Amino acid sequence: MQGGSAPLTNPISQSCPRLPPVPSTRCKLPWKGSCWSPRRTGTPFSSLYIHPKLLPDLPGQLLSAGNPSPSRQPIYMSLAGWTCRDDCKYECMWVTVGLYLQEGQKVPQFHGKWPFSRFLCFQEPASAVASFLNGLASLVMLCRYRTSVPASSPMYPTCVAFAWVSLNAWFWSTVFHTRDTDLTEKMDYFCASTVILHSIYLCCVRTVGLQHPAMASAFRALLLLLLTAHVSYLSLIHFDYGYNMAANVAIGLLNAAWWLAWCLWNQRLPHVHKCVAVVLLLQGLSLLELLDFPPLFWVLDAHAIWHISTIPVHVLFFRWVPLPAQHSPLCRLLRSLCAPATHPPGQLACTTRPRPQGTLSELCLASVGSPLRPQLSGR
Repeated sequence: MQGGSAPLTNPISQSCPRLPPVPSTRCKLPWKGSCWSPRRTGTPFSSLYIHPKLLPDLPGQLLSAGNPSPSRQPIYMSLAGWTCRDDCKYECMWVTVGLYLQEGQKVPQFHGKWPFSRFLCFQEPASAVASFLNGLASLVMLCRYRTSVPASSPMYPTCVAFAWVSLNAWFWSTVFHTRDTDLTEKMDYFCASTVILHSIYLCCVRTVGLQHPAMASAFRALLLLLLTAHVSYLSLIHFDYGYNMAANVAIGLLNAAWWLAWCLWNQRLPHVHKCVAVVLLLQGLSLLELLDFPPLFWVLDAHAIWHISTIPVHVLFFRWVPLPAQHSPLCRLLRSLCAPATHPPGQLACTTRPRPQGTLSELCLASVGSPLRPQLSGR
C-alpha cells in the first residue's frame, strides 16, 4: 500500500470477533515522543493489530510507505533498551485499549500481560519501585546482620549467602519490570528460583545441617543439580511458564512445611513464633499472584501489590535469624553460670566461675550447633 491509496483491510473483527467492527478512518498518528513518523500527516491508521498481533511489520505498510524518520527518543529510553519498534508497539497498544474502552468491551491482555502506563523508561513502574525497595530492605538488614552476628557463627555463611542471592534476584526483578525482554524475563525467573532453592537449603542447614554437615553438603549438591536442570530445560528446550510456576510452588510448599514442622517440634523456644509469622506471611502474600485483574490506574496490579507487601517481611526475617542462637543449650548454660554485675553493657561478670571470653551474644551465636566449648580465661 502506498501513502495515498485506500485504507488497509481492518483486521479487528478477524482478530477479535466479539468486538464490533470499527469503521476505517483516517487519523494522525499519535507519535509525539516516538521515533517513527509517517511521511505525511493523515496516514491511514485503521489497521490496528489487536492481541496477539501488535505491528508485526512495523517499518512496512502498516504505518506508512515512507522510511522511518531519525530517532527522537530521549537518551534514558535508549539506555533502558527501548527501541523505535518498541515505542510503536506501546503506542499502538494504547490506541487499541482506547478502542476497546470506546466500544464498552473488556480490555484484553497483550502478549499475556496487562497494559501498563509507562513512566519515563519504567515499563511497570509500581512493580519496579517495589522490587527496588525489597532489594534495599535486604541490603539494610544484611548490613545489620553482619554487624550484630560474629562471622564464627555456623549459620553466618549460609545467611549471608542467602541475603546476596536475594539481592541479586531483586536486582533482576527491578530490571525486568523496567524493561521486559527475553533476557530480563529469564533472569528474573531463574533468580527467583534460585532464591526459593537457597531458602530450602537454609532451612536444611538450620534444622539438620548443624548437627550433620555431610547431610547438608549432599542436599546442597542435589539442589544445584535441580537448578541446573531447571534452567537448562527452560533455556534450551522449552520456556514453559506453567512448569516453572508448578516447580517453584512445589519447592515453596516443601520449604514452608519443613519450617513449620521444625517450629512445631521446637515450639517451646521463645523465638519460634517469629519464624511461624515469616513462613505464614510469605505463603499468604504469595496468594496475591493468583489474583488477575487490570491494573488500577493502569499502574498497580496484583503482582505489584505482592511485591509491596513483602518489603516488611525482610525486616522480620533478619530479626529472627540471630534469635535461635541466643536460645541454644550452651547459651542457656552460660546464663546459668554467670550473673550480671556492674560491667559495660553486653559483658558478663561470672560470680562462681571464671568469665568466658567475649560477650554473651558472641558466645551464644558462635556456639549454636557447635560441639566446641569456648575457652575460659584463667586456664
